[in-house]
Amino acid sequence: MTVWTALCLLIPGALLVWLVVMVVGAVTPELEAALGDAGTPGTATVVSCEPYTVGTGRSKRTNYDCEARFVFDDRSRQPIVVDTVPDVEVGEVFPAVLTPEGDRVLPTEARGVWRAVLLFSALPFALTLIAFLAALMMRVRKAIIWTGALGLPLLILVIVGAVVGT
Repeated sequence: MTVWTALCLLIPGALLVWLVVMVVGAVTPELEAALGDAGTPGTATVVSCEPYTVGTGRSKRTNYDCEARFVFDDRSRQPIVVDTVPDVEVGEVFPAVLTPEGDRVLPTEARGVWRAVLLFSALPFALTLIAFLAALMMRVRKAIIWTGALGLPLLILVIVGAVVGT
């Protein structure tokens, strides 16, 4: 194996490991909060959702900055208004947890867990999809079957996570 071949394998591999570490590091706190292992439990009521525009031209899209009134389960603490997830509607009430940083509330129970599962399963699904498309283009039958078999359960997780978690 030449140095060039080794670099061509090592660099994408290192980038893939970095990407996985970044995604896991970003999603793990949200999953811990959804499972009730981190943060302060309570109930959130969405009080406002303000639209804002990102990008220009064809890449222009609208996101939402939502705030919720968080009532602690411990009634001795006063309710607060903090940021929440963007996929909620004004007036919606849901069980939530205040993050340990105290800057936003996240949904708990099934909605919060499926939201985290969606984020966890999206990366492996995208990587499997890339491998599947490459196998299709190269017409390698075994690779098409294996990547399809790996990708199908991940696709199901992504769809269920998107439907239940949002």
